[in-house]
Amino acid sequence: GEEGASAIDGFAKRKKKKRRGGEESANACDSLAMSSPARYFPFEYQHVLAPMVGASELAFRLLCRKYGATLAYTPMMSAKQFVKEASEADLGGHRTVANANICDFQTIPEDRPLVCHFSANDPQDFVSAAKLVEPVCDAIDLNLGCPQRTAYLGHFGSYLLGNEDRQLVVNIVKAATGAVGIPIFVKIRLLDTVEETADL
Repeated sequence: GEEGASAIDGFAKRKKKKRRGGEESANACDSLAMSSPARYFPFEYQHVLAPMVGASELAFRLLCRKYGATLAYTPMMSAKQFVKEASEADLGGHRTVANANICDFQTIPEDRPLVCHFSANDPQDFVSAAKLVEPVCDAIDLNLGCPQRTAYLGHFGSYLLGNEDRQLVVNIVKAATGAVGIPIFVKIRLLDTVEETADL
């Protein structure tokens, strides 16, 4: 009867109010998300395309940007090899770091913002590579996450996360931040405990 109808009506109103509250909350989150890209860096980074070996080349980055990626990473490149190939590439005129296919790296003006992702275990190698790509990217990333055997053999990636290499990592990052005018990022892996990761 009337009591049942009243109860149903009350339930519907509460549900509508809750839904409206949820929409307002979602709108607030959307607003925060839209404003967050400018909070820390001078480029948009709301939707990040992470570095992937054998996938994050130029064509794939452009495809992902078409569908909403805002910040993209290159695949991991060896800083030492990048500098070596660049020195042999006879750069000049129309032949630049962006199109000389150094370590398979290519980019175009539409491929921005872009993070160039390097492995390195020597400050000078990292600095030299960073200087080469600084004009065509928006940030440089040091890989401390690669767990592959090649990283073990070359002593880079996640194999630099031990305490014995902590000062080396600090030296690499400090050298790069003093050498280029764009942000330096560091990709890491979680260590065995949260506390160790936080200390890192």
